[in-house]
Amino acid sequence: MKTIILALFLVLASALSAFGSACITTTYDNYLVPNLSCGIGDLGFNNFFYSTAGTDLMPPASVMVNPVTNQYDTGLLFNAPWGVQSGQSQDSLVGFTVTAGSGEISELTLYMFGAGAVGTGQVSVAETYCAGDTFADLCANGIEGTLFTMLNGSTSILHASATFAPVKIVDVMKDIELTAGRNGSASLLSGVENLFAVPEPGSMVLLGAGSLALAGALRRKLML
Repeated sequence: MKTIILALFLVLASALSAFGSACITTTYDNYLVPNLSCGIGDLGFNNFFYSTAGTDLMPPASVMVNPVTNQYDTGLLFNAPWGVQSGQSQDSLVGFTVTAGSGEISELTLYMFGAGAVGTGQVSVAETYCAGDTFADLCANGIEGTLFTMLNGSTSILHASATFAPVKIVDVMKDIELTAGRNGSASLLSGVENLFAVPEPGSMVLLGAGSLALAGALRRKLML
């Protein structure tokens, strides 16, 4: 009987545990430390990557990282003064790996905030994801997909999401691109957010209640 109760306790303890140190609000250059890993709730984040290109570079020290915990989703919000004017371009690549602790990830969401375009200006975020593996081995054992958001003079797609079979790990790479043609064109963007589905807040309570009920039933059965 003691073995059964101990096993149930370990299940609950592992379900409520977090990944190492908590992710904090700071500039992205501080996330690029080798082997850095941090957690938000049941999710761990590591393998952070960043590069920039174009006529107007955006350094990682100008990108603010904000941990996000919504009612059902957890993730990271990246804020920066992305913006270009006539004839300019700006490109930022942002990548990282997400690992679930007690649960599994089954949905990925991409948002972009504060986007604007004038004339032939355009803002887009193309995100490639690997569900179930990482890009280190070209997602050999996972499922690869793409999310896309875009804003220009004729198109406004500010949100995209994907669902997949539950997995323990998801690798993402975002290509944030701003362009502006001639004759006064411009584009700007202030935020890009990734959210990953996590168990509902009540699920751990239900798990605990169910486990206690099971333990009580087993105890009564053993006493008969």
